[in-house]
Amino acid sequence: MKIGINTAIYESQVQAGATQLECLKTLVTRFEVSAVEVRGEFFKPETRSAELLAISQLCEEQHWDLYYSVPEELFSSDGYNASLVTNLELATKYHIKSLKYSFGVQPTLQAHDLEALTQLLATTSIQVTIENQPNANGDLATFESDVAWVKSQKLTLGDTFDSGNWYWIDQQPEPAFAALKSAITVFHLKDIKDQTTVMLGQGATDWHSLLGQLSPEIPVFLEYNIAAADLSGQIDLVKQALS
Repeated sequence: MKIGINTAIYESQVQAGATQLECLKTLVTRFEVSAVEVRGEFFKPETRSAELLAISQLCEEQHWDLYYSVPEELFSSDGYNASLVTNLELATKYHIKSLKYSFGVQPTLQAHDLEALTQLLATTSIQVTIENQPNANGDLATFESDVAWVKSQKLTLGDTFDSGNWYWIDQQPEPAFAALKSAITVFHLKDIKDQTTVMLGQGATDWHSLLGQLSPEIPVFLEYNIAAADLSGQIDLVKQALS
């Protein structure tokens, strides 16, 4: 099973002025990961292209799959986000394997819009996923309905399951996982205590059991701020859970 890191683990460094590229370079030869997920909001617009190119090259050298977290919703009541087209072009250019969006709200799609979206998703090799949101649109009943709608429309969208986002809306990840398990294609891992993200093993999340139920092809991304001294131990805990 693939273990990856989302650059949220470097939140403190990025806030202090480091780039995602600089942070990712610290992984080289030190940690066993199979994938990295960069965050759109961590890029500076004026340097994003150059940094993405360098990150893409680094991933190729290290044999890491590259994922991209888009800080936007895929759907609104009017239709789908036009940025999907440009982001798929971006993904192709920089060899990004997967794009992650928040779902948003179920849209009313005109027939020609549904056909265009279906064609767009069907003709790309880039995986596009939707993620459960930590807001009113992301409660389990709503998100189950969203996933069912995606299936009914025959849209080839995956599901990024975020184990932490449920807590922010006073729900639990374990029943959500049971309900959504068959749809999950990417897993964002956090451990939560009193609606605060903590290190694995210090919170209330039964993450060990959740990981044990995942199909082996589903990548698991650590997605929480981690001090450099703690990263190796956190990765080891995930490796042990998946072994």
